[in-house]
Amino acid sequence: MEHIILSLLLLKGMTIYEMRTYIQQNLSTVCSDSLGSMQTAIKKLLEKEYISVDEYVDNNMLKKQYSITGKGVTHFKEWIGTPMNIQKMKNMEEGKFFFLGMASKEKRINFIKDYIESLRAEYDKLCQIQQFVEHTKGSVIENNVFRIQNDVVLTEHLLNVSEEKNLEDVIRNIYDYQIYMLEYGLGRLSEDILFYEKILNRELEQ
Repeated sequence: MEHIILSLLLLKGMTIYEMRTYIQQNLSTVCSDSLGSMQTAIKKLLEKEYISVDEYVDNNMLKKQYSITGKGVTHFKEWIGTPMNIQKMKNMEEGKFFFLGMASKEKRINFIKDYIESLRAEYDKLCQIQQFVEHTKGSVIENNVFRIQNDVVLTEHLLNVSEEKNLEDVIRNIYDYQIYMLEYGLGRLSEDILFYEKILNRELEQ
């Protein structure tokens, strides 16, 4: 969660509400949007001086906007250059399937049916996101380049982390990899659906 927050703040300063909304809309398959876990992560990041916070009043409400610091940029740059750790990608919830044979046949069938339904719902959601991202990519890149280039600090941070010389190249790379992530998610969900449908058919045939 800490690194997700840092990555978002590299693009612009955000309130916790804005970060949570972005995660709900774009990263629901990657991390939780739990307010508690976000608040814990933000507290740790503030203690490490990886982010800073500014308070302001908007519509008579006190709000807090978080920004990444130079120290946070350095930490993020080190983290993003480290290969993914497969051990940290394991899902304990999927381990439930390993012991599913202990349940009754009725519960096994209902479990698999419900899981297939949730996989299909997630697949449809990612398809909609993918279509939207691909359709709006050109204008989004252009708008973000225009917005970020007017913020000297954000521009410096992004060029530092990416080691690119051109801001447009950085933004384009960001969106390319967001599309790659969607493609990965769709591919994995498609394979999972086929796998669980095969198990379900075996259960129904017995």
